[in-house]
Amino acid sequence: MGIRLNVWFLIIVLVLGSCGSGSNFDTNLGSSEETTQNANGSTTTDNIQVEENTTSSNTGTTPVEDNTQSENTPIDEGTSESLNPIFREFNVGFGGSGSFGFESVDGDVVWLSAIDLLINDDIEKNSYYTTIKSFNANRFDILQQKLKGSKYIVFWITKSWEEVWFSASQIQEAMDEGYIPVFNYWYFGDGLSSGLPSEEKTAIYYEHNIKVAKFLKQLKGTKFVVMEPEFNKKVVVDVVANQHTFASIMGHAIDTLRVNLDDETFFSLCMMDTGSTSVNSSYESCGYSNCALGDRKEWGKPYYVYKDLLDKLDFISFNQLVGQFSRDDSNPGSYHSPNPKASTNDEVGIDLLAARIENLTKFLKEKYAKPVFMPYVAIATATWNDSNNNGSIELSEIDEEGWESEANRFYTDLMNIKEDLLQSGLFGFAVMSLFDNPRNDYGGYQYLMNNEYHLGIIKTSAIDEEDKYRIGDIEFKKDIVDIVFEK
Repeated sequence: MGIRLNVWFLIIVLVLGSCGSGSNFDTNLGSSEETTQNANGSTTTDNIQVEENTTSSNTGTTPVEDNTQSENTPIDEGTSESLNPIFREFNVGFGGSGSFGFESVDGDVVWLSAIDLLINDDIEKNSYYTTIKSFNANRFDILQQKLKGSKYIVFWITKSWEEVWFSASQIQEAMDEGYIPVFNYWYFGDGLSSGLPSEEKTAIYYEHNIKVAKFLKQLKGTKFVVMEPEFNKKVVVDVVANQHTFASIMGHAIDTLRVNLDDETFFSLCMMDTGSTSVNSSYESCGYSNCALGDRKEWGKPYYVYKDLLDKLDFISFNQLVGQFSRDDSNPGSYHSPNPKASTNDEVGIDLLAARIENLTKFLKEKYAKPVFMPYVAIATATWNDSNNNGSIELSEIDEEGWESEANRFYTDLMNIKEDLLQSGLFGFAVMSLFDNPRNDYGGYQYLMNNEYHLGIIKTSAIDEEDKYRIGDIEFKKDIVDIVFEK
């Protein structure tokens, strides 16, 4: 089924920078790059200050009301004039990892720096990168020129994050050339589905905030910190008391980070686009002629979290991650024995996704009076047809290019309305994964299953699971690179 993911298994994402995914199903698996390994009281540590805060998990059971009509502060007509210039122009970017693993000619790995793709000209002649197996110098040169049309470069900070994952000096070099790093701070991640963190775990999180603040303090210039992508899991949003508790935890974390950073650091909190997506559904609660265009009741559920944090947030974020098949929302199966489900385009609402994004943008801007951003967007491009009706995915049933046209059409639709999106409040987005990754679901535990290998907008001849790294014979999927990174 096509999905706007919710969250299910805890994925510890290690590699140099990528993870995360989102849906309308509270059992999502994060999408990772090369992956699967690797206090209270007033304190000052190495100039990183922590304010006093004591927070514990809340067990209140007051249900959340329908907040589609909750009190909000409409944007004044002149508000956009006072916004920072970065919120008044529409820009795009990309993520996936700080470095992308490619197989070398000797069978080892070559790590392609995402920042090198942006700022180191003549990458096709670089002596290190030319050792990539089947290196297509011409296409890498074309890709580098296309990426000059980007503004944002996305990094992921997880619970297991270490500073050595990123090069502060290299990130600074990109910032000096006008690029904006976006740090998706995905600490609790899918673990939130099991409940709010205990006081002990919250205290450990606050220590992690200090660690992150020390790194970010090295970077001078405009940067985004997107707190806890995909936070709006059922355990957080379905009980009012839990919303307030979670907001308190996030508020303390933002205060710890902000007090040590310059005024050019902008904070956000990222929700999933949850709810019904079917063209054939027209529930009154969706608020549109059909639910593929949006689900206002679901979108309004995190109201109290955002309301509590509004004075600490510079913009509001949401993500999009959609595919034709995944684990079955209603019967997902076990960790290693999933029950897959495929859906029609109408059930997914893929043809109306760009319009849905505009509607969600308007909803968030009207409710919270803040600019809006999508820190990651992915359209998984494979499809599955259970031709023998045995309920199990077989490689012969996978069409790796099955949804490339749908992805191409979506990005075309989105970029065609970018001026309308900006007027509605959306100032940009980043493609979640630049390249497909043949190990993104190695072991078979993630929500999108075999579609995890096809989240990028660029593919290679690497074979899913069989190859450990990408191959250098990169091929753009349809016209997506041209469409997204047009100058």
